This record gives sequence, C-alpha cells and structure tokens, in this order.
Amino acid sequence: MSPEYFFGFTFTQILLGFSRTAGLMVSAPVFQSSYVPVPVKIFFSFALSIVVAPFIGSDLDLTKFNFWMSVFTLIQEVLIGLIMGFVVNLTFYAIQIAGYYLDTTMGFGVINILDPNTGAEVPLMAQLNNILGMLIFLAINGHHTLIMSLIQSFEVVKPGMLFMKKEAVSLFLEAFANMFYLGFKIAIPIVGTIFLVDVALGVIAKLIPQVNVFMLGFPIKITLGLLLLIFFIPIYVFLIEVAFAKSGESFTVLRMMLRQMHR
Repeated sequence: MSPEYFFGFTFTQILLGFSRTAGLMVSAPVFQSSYVPVPVKIFFSFALSIVVAPFIGSDLDLTKFNFWMSVFTLIQEVLIGLIMGFVVNLTFYAIQIAGYYLDTTMGFGVINILDPNTGAEVPLMAQLNNILGMLIFLAINGHHTLIMSLIQSFEVVKPGMLFMKKEAVSLFLEAFANMFYLGFKIAIPIVGTIFLVDVALGVIAKLIPQVNVFMLGFPIKITLGLLLLIFFIPIYVFLIEVAFAKSGESFTVLRMMLRQMHR
C-alpha cells in the first residue's frame, strides 16, 4: 500500500509536522491564549502540518517503528515546538516584568486584573504592557516570522534527532537572564523618574514635617507615571519591535538554540 494518505504527503510527514506544530501552539505568543479554543488550535496545527510537510525531508517512517519508538519520536517533536514557543514568549514575560516594576513604583501593586491569555491575575500595568506587546507583535508580522522559523526548524533539527547539548542549555539560561534585563530596560525611564520623586518627597518631609507626604505622594506618582508612560510609548514600541523583528533578539536566540539541539 502506498504510504501517501493526506494531500500527497506521507502519514509520517503529516504526523511529525502536526506534533511539532501542536507543541508550538501550546506555548507560542498569541496562539497560546485561552481565548483561542482548543478545537481551533488543533485545526491550525493540522493546517500548518500540511504547510510544513514538504519541508520535512526525514527518512523516518513511523509505520515501520514499534509503538513506543513512535511515541518517543513524537514526544521529541512536541518538545521542540514547546521550546520554540517558550523562547519567543520570553520577550512577553520581560514586558510583563516591566509592568510589575511600574506597578510597584506607581502604587498599583495591589491592583490585579485577570489576564485573558493565561487565566491568572496580573497587575494593571503588566497587563497593559502585555496587550501593547501583543499588538506590536502582530503589527510587525511576528507570527509570520514564527511560522517561518517553524518551517526552518525542520531543516535544522531533523525529526527524531533532538539532542540537548550543553550549549543549548547555556543559551536558554542566557535568554532567561536577558528577560529580566529587557524588562528593567523597558521600565527604567519611569522607575528612575519616580525614584527621584520619592527623594524629593523625602526632602520635603524632612524640611516641612507638617506636610503629609505619604498621602501627597500617591496621586503625584500615579499622575507622573501615566504622563511619562504616554511620553515613552514610542520608545517601548521601538524596543519591543527590535526584539520581535526577523533579526531581533528573540528569533536570533531561537535560531541559535535550534542549531545546538541537533544530534
């Protein structure tokens, strides 16, 4: 019997493509949102498996494998997709960390709202930054770059050839550390300015003890923080756009990691 079952591609090509794509759908930006129903994610995974099937030049034939060997190979493909999505998502985590910094300094640290993407409660500014980052990601076609990276991944990491080298682990740890650095870099203009406001309020409290700087400080820091946020939004857009560009840090780290994950 001919091994071609779906749209002229082998059963193995479709299944390998679906497994890696499904892992990407679980952890990738936008696609992982809880707003996207599971049947829709499955449909997109299957549709993308048709797209990537021609690029899967593996000599593997799962129909000749025993059951457990086939399961192990498919788990490897899902793991590759999960890693790819998580690495790109580190930039979104950095954007949320910047929001945490802003919430703490502006006095919004006790206000939490529901994040529709993860279903968890996050501070106000963190959610605002996350929405802004997602809009920029879509505006610069970051999702197109992500799909292209998925297609290229089959050329870099052949199906069934996943091997986590120590260099890949080092790159992941470096990307994880840079997540905090990027979050701090995004938040530092407002955090630094509000720190100077705190210093000024401290001086006022020392010189004029009758002034209740505690009650005075909250509206001043909130108003100043929001005004600075409006002023620095172009800078935020630039930093996030640079991170998500085709040659940006997120996809550069992803490509470097993929090169270190092949046996």
